[in-house]
Amino acid sequence: MDLRKRSCRPGDHRSRPFDGFRTRLEEERPMLTDVLAFLGGLALFLGLHVLTLSRLEPVFPRAFKLSRGLAALVLTSLGAAAFVTALPHWDTAFLYRHADGDWMRRGLLVVQGHLVADFVWMYVGKRRFGIQPRKDLVLHHALGLVAFSVALALHIGYALALITMITELLPLTTGVDALAKRISAPALTRAAARARLHVLTWMRIPLWIVLLALVLHALLRDTAPSDLVPALWVSAAGLVALLVLDAFWTRKCLQQVDFY
Repeated sequence: MDLRKRSCRPGDHRSRPFDGFRTRLEEERPMLTDVLAFLGGLALFLGLHVLTLSRLEPVFPRAFKLSRGLAALVLTSLGAAAFVTALPHWDTAFLYRHADGDWMRRGLLVVQGHLVADFVWMYVGKRRFGIQPRKDLVLHHALGLVAFSVALALHIGYALALITMITELLPLTTGVDALAKRISAPALTRAAARARLHVLTWMRIPLWIVLLALVLHALLRDTAPSDLVPALWVSAAGLVALLVLDAFWTRKCLQQVDFY
């Protein structure tokens, strides 16, 4: 008998360790993909902070506004894509269980990376430059970090979480304001302040109200599965909190208080 031929058969014992490794790799691939998505987001947004401070703007508060404005372009794009994808689920306030492999899970992990990167950069600002983090911004990011973590753990609400990123146009206006101050353009500074107020008044606050109305509609009309009812109530509470925060920011805009 030719042993070389026998060793090439699919059932040969020497192929079994590789089969086991292949199976284990397939089982762990989703977790590895999640880790890579989060680390990729963290590296991207931390890199923006570092490059902006080192190459574009040496003053930390203005650099932070500028880098967050650049990050807002990515986040708003993710939010718009999620809205288009999840539109058929409007009757459950975009809250539903997501299938394995849904791209929105990776997108939400990238957003998590953004939130953690901002926390890291605020810590750097405090330790190295003596800049105290804004309490309202810390609260805003903490709320998002907790809510998004719950969504990822339960495999629900990726779409609703990402849709809120559409409102990241607000940091874009503060980024323009930082650029205007960098290049000493008073007209652009005034335009950025007006744009910030318009985004709050005509986009962010109306979006929170519409999403809250959809959540209440799903609760009152029983259009959502019963196992999603607790998540809908939590979403309602979160949207109310965002409305309160945006009302506070609108008042700051009307008082012409500088946004750091």
